[in-house]
Amino acid sequence: MISRYSSITAIGSFTAINGGATDYLRIDPAKCTGGADPPLRTSIEAAPGEDGALILPPLDDAWIITLGGDLIIKSSSTESGYFSALDTLFALLKTDLDGLKAAPGNLTHSGTTLKVWKYGAISDSWSNQIKSVTFGLVADVFA
Repeated sequence: MISRYSSITAIGSFTAINGGATDYLRIDPAKCTGGADPPLRTSIEAAPGEDGALILPPLDDAWIITLGGDLIIKSSSTESGYFSALDTLFALLKTDLDGLKAAPGNLTHSGTTLKVWKYGAISDSWSNQIKSVTFGLVADVFA
């Protein structure tokens, strides 16, 4: 369970999160989902030859976590420097997330970690010269 999205300090090797660097990803809890608990996978089958059903114990399904936020640039006061720093930060985030396609990495939060893989592509949007990103991770319960 991720108790607070604002407590995330690392996603794999990406640590420029929530003020962890001059330029960083500010995670917006309103753009995040799935951190509380994975959905249940339940199995109920008709009991063969009798009334009722066989109810098998519920198991956790894939735990998909969607994170979203804004890329914050404080290292430059010029427009060209701002966009250059923004491109650099975005490329760093993408490279680190792409690394989670080959092997799980740690999603570090509230003093604990959860092993995650990249699950969804980075989606980006713009509002008032602020670039927002959203991406998916899937928890690895066996790592």
